[in-house]
Amino acid sequence: MNVRIFRVILISIGLLLPTGGRAQYIIEALPRWIVSVHGNYMLPQPPGDVFMSPDDWGYQFEFQYRLQYNRPFLAGAYFSEAVLSAYSLEYIMYDPDLVTEVKNKAKTSRIEAGFTAGFYPEINWLLQPYLQGRVGMAWFKTTEKIRDTEEYEILDKTKVMTNNVLSYGIDLGIHIVPNIWYVRGDLRVGFVANPSVTYMTLDEESAGTTDYPISYFQTHTSACKWLKISMGVSYLF
Repeated sequence: MNVRIFRVILISIGLLLPTGGRAQYIIEALPRWIVSVHGNYMLPQPPGDVFMSPDDWGYQFEFQYRLQYNRPFLAGAYFSEAVLSAYSLEYIMYDPDLVTEVKNKAKTSRIEAGFTAGFYPEINWLLQPYLQGRVGMAWFKTTEKIRDTEEYEILDKTKVMTNNVLSYGIDLGIHIVPNIWYVRGDLRVGFVANPSVTYMTLDEESAGTTDYPISYFQTHTSACKWLKISMGVSYLF
């Protein structure tokens, strides 16, 4: 083998081989803030499950502050929203000088905001479990919206019903810590609930195409509970 080629191979191998060991990242000072963004998959439980969709989707934002320097207790605020029931129809509106293709959609959403607190024991490992609780207010809001499907313009939006109630929940989560220690994958499982409240949801058995979507919504009064699975990202700073 050519000597020059042999030397190039040896140098390349030397560059690829590690020159020394690298210790695990040492946490000297825990960041004071955590910001989290999650997507939520919610499974309604009795008694409200008979009125709602079998699975509800939503999102959640959180801002938390470390209460004491280098301690594992954080508290802050959160905001979340989930769609509980929705129905839409597309049809044509005829005016004397205009024909408009529209989409009429009725939707019940659950908007929640309040305070959160959690225990985050930093064990300096790849997987870091934590426990988080929440208490706040939930707004059950039903709206009807008519939108031009060609121009994407909202022609009319009506608030049909809005009611609020106390809300609470708890999650068991786990941070997945990559090489960038401050940016973490965030997985959770838990529940969210509220006492009895009046809200509207789609009656799927009577839903048709001859009337406005909101005509097929019915009013119910019950407590509500969901099992919740969340996936998101948390950033520490």
